[in-house]
Amino acid sequence: MTLLLKTRIDVEDLTTGCTFFGTGGGGTKQLGLDMLYPHVDAGKTIEIVDVNTVKDDDWVACAYYSGTIAPPTPEIEAIRTRFPWDYFEKELEVGLATLEDHMGVKFSVVAPFELGGVNTPAPIDAAVKHGIPCVDGDYSGRAVPEICQNTVCVKGFSMTPMALIDWFGNKSIVTHVINYEMGERISKALSEVAWGRLGNIAFPIRGKDFHDAIIPNTLTKSYSVGKMIRECRESGDDPADRIVEKVGGWVLFRGEVVGRTWENREGYMWGETEVRGSGIRPGKTFKVWFKNENHVTWLDGKPWVTSPDIIEIIDSKSGEPITNTDIKKGNKVSVIGMKGEAIFRSPEGLKVLGPRHFGFDLDYRPIEELI
Repeated sequence: MTLLLKTRIDVEDLTTGCTFFGTGGGGTKQLGLDMLYPHVDAGKTIEIVDVNTVKDDDWVACAYYSGTIAPPTPEIEAIRTRFPWDYFEKELEVGLATLEDHMGVKFSVVAPFELGGVNTPAPIDAAVKHGIPCVDGDYSGRAVPEICQNTVCVKGFSMTPMALIDWFGNKSIVTHVINYEMGERISKALSEVAWGRLGNIAFPIRGKDFHDAIIPNTLTKSYSVGKMIRECRESGDDPADRIVEKVGGWVLFRGEVVGRTWENREGYMWGETEVRGSGIRPGKTFKVWFKNENHVTWLDGKPWVTSPDIIEIIDSKSGEPITNTDIKKGNKVSVIGMKGEAIFRSPEGLKVLGPRHFGFDLDYRPIEELI
């Protein structure tokens, strides 16, 4: 079934839901809205097509941005604005055409790498500009910080050839990488060269392999969650309770953000957020460690829910998802936990998205066993 976005409200509902499944990363919602608003404002209907419309011999491109989500320092802002940003928000559109020219093919659809406030609207925007649809699915089921943490990598599909475009218009074609880690390093390095983000068109695959890798209906799911959040804001209902009732999951914690540390390192935002409990756990403390996205938590100092399961922080009243770029002391929040995708709970998936991958001496325990 095709998901049609015709109005600003449709765009807002989808982008809010994608930001929710961004689990603290995936980009800031307003940037994603600014990418999609012009299309509906111009009277266009944005089509998100069912994955089953993709034929086995179609070519599918994966479009996404890489780079840190950390806010720029004034020094970095001054450096990166010395040159015109002529390709800003055109990186992925240009990347699609560049990779088509290099490969001598035409892409039939675009697939998002992940869910997030920017990294889902961005491939949708690129697809509309390129004249092809985006599919209702992605390769991660959430946002993730590293290239290897998606289904196309778990299943061993090639990352290359790939086109890398920055907002100044520098273009690179990478024809081969020795492994996903090195592909990630090349992309991150070029994002740092540009003092910001980098547009990636990668993982070009045929439809048969696409069907083996895609997690279907995730954009429709995100749209539903975004709509719930908006409706709760209008009705005054508790958004966390509504989401876990309708979509599944658990309200892990409620409280106030009392501590926050972070650093910008290796093209990622690393840090911790501490919440002092109220409501369901008065007087307790909850801490979450993030690398762009939320990955490891502690309840009263004891390890608790971890990736690959979803850990999402929302504003307790409005239900707005809060990214790690924007969260700050004093925020009143609710923390929601959900089961991660089954493929990332497998031994192969845990190698790339379990707590040990992030350097913690912890065995993954499914969220449903912990709550």
